[in-house]
Amino acid sequence: MDVRTHRLLLVEDHEDTRHLLRRMLTLCGWEVVEAATIAEGLARLDPPPECVILDLQLPDGDGEAILRKIRSDALPTRVVVNTGLEDSTRLGEVSDLKPEAVLHKPVSSEGLRRICEPLSQG
Repeated sequence: MDVRTHRLLLVEDHEDTRHLLRRMLTLCGWEVVEAATIAEGLARLDPPPECVILDLQLPDGDGEAILRKIRSDALPTRVVVNTGLEDSTRLGEVSDLKPEAVLHKPVSSEGLRRICEPLSQG
């Protein structure tokens, strides 16, 4: 029997938010690896996760750097941006990098479930 592990990288600097998202994602069947900074997130891209839930506002800079790295290295990783940003111009720039979705904080469990359930099946 082939048992596939669905590895997801959760990049979020707020500990309470990270804990809540980890719990929700684990219930969706993901093995969750966490990072609180860009540096940690970049280090956890090897091996490439199946999916990344990415905050943009991180203590060491803009989380977009992780999305750019995933795209420039052509990693087989889906990216869901989870942000509190309201700046439509800025969000448009991020959308140009083609994340699978952009969720706005606070994310609902239903919104997250809709995004992650199709990804975690297979």
